[in-house]
Amino acid sequence: MREIKDAEERRAEILAVAEELFNRKGYDATSTNDILKQLGIARGTLYYHFESKEAIMDGIIDRYNKKVIERVQQVVEQKALPVIDRLLLALLSLNISEN
Repeated sequence: MREIKDAEERRAEILAVAEELFNRKGYDATSTNDILKQLGIARGTLYYHFESKEAIMDGIIDRYNKKVIERVQQVVEQKALPVIDRLLLALLSLNISEN
């Protein structure tokens, strides 16, 4: 029996699996079939959420952008710190090598 997930959960799952495959195999060497196989979903389900492999990559990039903006915003809101310290911490928080 297929597992039914809400749209945001399914979308996040597709992005997570695609990102892992892109990191492991490379973007060009990863096909949508690889993503489908890993997820165990139908092609129509994938294309309901993303129109192409490029759109999946755009989704991964958007997710990283949101994480970076959230980190910087958290630093900037630390009003107890001097402005120069917040600026430096904001710049340091741009390191996206962390998950």
